[in-house]
Amino acid sequence: MHCRPRIVLSKCINLEAVRYNGGIVSDDFIRKLGTYVDFIPVCPEVSIGMGIPRPPVILAKGDNNTIRMLEPRTFIDYTENMMQFSKEFLKDLKDVDGFLFKAKSPSCGVQDCYVYDTDRKKILGRTSGLFAKTAAELFPELPIEDEARLRDYWLKYHFLTRIFAFCDLRNNFIEAKTIREMLHFHTRYKYLLMLYNQKKLKEMGNLLANWKHPGLKGVKAAYCILFKKAFQRKPPIRSHYNVMEHMFGHFSDKLNRAEKIHFRALLQKFSGERVVFTTLLEIFRQFTYRFDDSFLAEQVYLYPFPVELE
Repeated sequence: MHCRPRIVLSKCINLEAVRYNGGIVSDDFIRKLGTYVDFIPVCPEVSIGMGIPRPPVILAKGDNNTIRMLEPRTFIDYTENMMQFSKEFLKDLKDVDGFLFKAKSPSCGVQDCYVYDTDRKKILGRTSGLFAKTAAELFPELPIEDEARLRDYWLKYHFLTRIFAFCDLRNNFIEAKTIREMLHFHTRYKYLLMLYNQKKLKEMGNLLANWKHPGLKGVKAAYCILFKKAFQRKPPIRSHYNVMEHMFGHFSDKLNRAEKIHFRALLQKFSGERVVFTTLLEIFRQFTYRFDDSFLAEQVYLYPFPVELE
C-alpha cells in the first residue's frame, strides 16, 4: 500500500477557474493522480490581488539582468509582490513531496516561460515562473514539474517515482523506531536506488551499518539527505537494463533454456526501445509470484507508485 504524497498544485488545473482569462485547465492524468495524492492548491497571481479575469502578465529583462513580472499594457510591475508571496507561502510548507504547476505561466511555469527584452517585443529565451523558481531554490531536493512536461512518459515516471518515494521516506523511515525498521526500508529500495545512484546506495548502506556512533537520529538526518540526492537525475534506459540483469539473476537457474533466451531477447529489445518498459515489469512481477520470491516482491522498483498511474 502506497502512502499519499502531498503535492503543491496550481489551482487552475482541475480545481478552480482562476486563469487570467477566467478559465480552468482540464487534465485527465492529474485528475486521476488526485485519487492517490493530497493536493495543496495555490494560485500565486490571485493571491497577490490580481483579479479574475485579468490582463496577462509577462516576464521581461530588467536592470542588472533581473527578471521582472510586468503587465505590458499598464506597465504595472508585480515582481516584488510575487516574490514576497512566494517566500511567505513556501517557507510555511510542511511535509511536502513535490510541486506540479501550470505550464508557461509567468508565475508557475517550469523552464518554458518566455523572457522578453526591456521593450517587451523580442523574446530572449525561456525561464521558470517566479513562484516556481522560488520553489526550486527553497526545495532543491524535491521534484517540480508542470502538466505539459508530464506528457513525456519517462518524465512522468521519474516524477511519480520520486513523490511516492519521498512520501514513503517521511512516513516509514523517519518515523521508524528501530534500526531494524530502517534497514528493512533500505532493503526494499535496493534496486530502485541501484537504478538511480549506485554510489549513494553504497553510502546509505554504510551509514546504516555503522549507525551506533551517530545514533538513530543522526543516521536518519544523514540518510534522508543522501536518499533525496540519489533521485535527482532521471535514469537512462541502460540503468534499467542493468537493474533487470541483476534481478534476472534471482530466477535464471529456475528457468529452462528457451525461457532464458526469450527473456534476454526481450531485454535486448527494451534496450533498443522496441519493447515497452511495463511489459518487462509485468514479467518480473509474475516471476515473483511464480517462484514465491518475497525479497523481490517487496522491491519498490517493481511498484514505485500505484499501478493505475502507469
